[in-house]
Amino acid sequence: MRRLFLFLLVTSVLVAMCFAGLALAKTYKFYVISHGGPGDPFWGVVMKGVEDAAAFINKGNPDGDVVEATYLGPAKYSIEELVNMLNSAIATKPDGIAVTITDPASVDEPLRRAISQGIPVIAINVPDPRPAEQKIPYLFYIGGDEYLSGKKAAERILTFGKPKRAIVTIHEVGHIGLEMRAQGFIEVMTANGVPAEKLATYLDPTQAVEILKGYFAKNPDTDAIFTLGSIDSSYVIAFLKEQGLVGKVKHAAFDVSDEVVKAIKEGTTLFTISQQQYLQGYLPIIYLYLYNKYTFLPANDILTGPGFVDASNVQLVEELVEKKFW
Repeated sequence: MRRLFLFLLVTSVLVAMCFAGLALAKTYKFYVISHGGPGDPFWGVVMKGVEDAAAFINKGNPDGDVVEATYLGPAKYSIEELVNMLNSAIATKPDGIAVTITDPASVDEPLRRAISQGIPVIAINVPDPRPAEQKIPYLFYIGGDEYLSGKKAAERILTFGKPKRAIVTIHEVGHIGLEMRAQGFIEVMTANGVPAEKLATYLDPTQAVEILKGYFAKNPDTDAIFTLGSIDSSYVIAFLKEQGLVGKVKHAAFDVSDEVVKAIKEGTTLFTISQQQYLQGYLPIIYLYLYNKYTFLPANDILTGPGFVDASNVQLVEELVEKKFW
């Protein structure tokens, strides 16, 4: 009788523990929303980071919690579509949102609305650069320092010799992150007596090459180009090869892709700046979960760049690029 009593008692405790565990378990819904779609190799790596982070949390979670992480981004660069996606996500009342502040004025209202509803918001890739009193009150930022990256790119190009004239190609005009990179680059070049300016080349490769041909015809002394992303790096590399300008024009890139890695190995491109975009997908999911679960927050923004990939370390990076970690 005593054994039966003990058996029933232990069984009851175990059942109670199981139900308690089930009661504690929760499904968390997070969104990562950006201005870039899966067609851009940069954002493909961010998406992998999002997926890997959710899988890591879900695998053997001791509390039985489940994370559902959804990535949203327009097929083509469109602030209007970004805002539409953001509004749609907010309407579902998710447990957290990570978003690029690509155009602060456009995303200001929906993000303040989300925050007022108690939805945690993390900025990724592009922060709100406005003064503190105007800035969207998101939790913190994960990404590179855009302005500093532009300055560092210019400083490094100067170590290879002072250019006669430099340009910054910009494929998404008005993108605040790209504009800040360009600003930092141009300021350093100008301070060193190098004429420098932005050249809008947009997204279509054929149109971009024609724009570049026209610019070089008018400014044949141009001997340095800084590209601001994987997209414009691709058509600038093609342009330099087609026009026989490899070795004559110094090319510095931003972001890491198969094509840029190859160009560095071949000597077409001097270096590229990495902002380790995998972390810009991975870390927001981890931190949104930790914030919801334990209210954990980092003390400061988390900077994932700038870092440099050049001939000295490109071999180490190449394998990771193929696996979509860079």
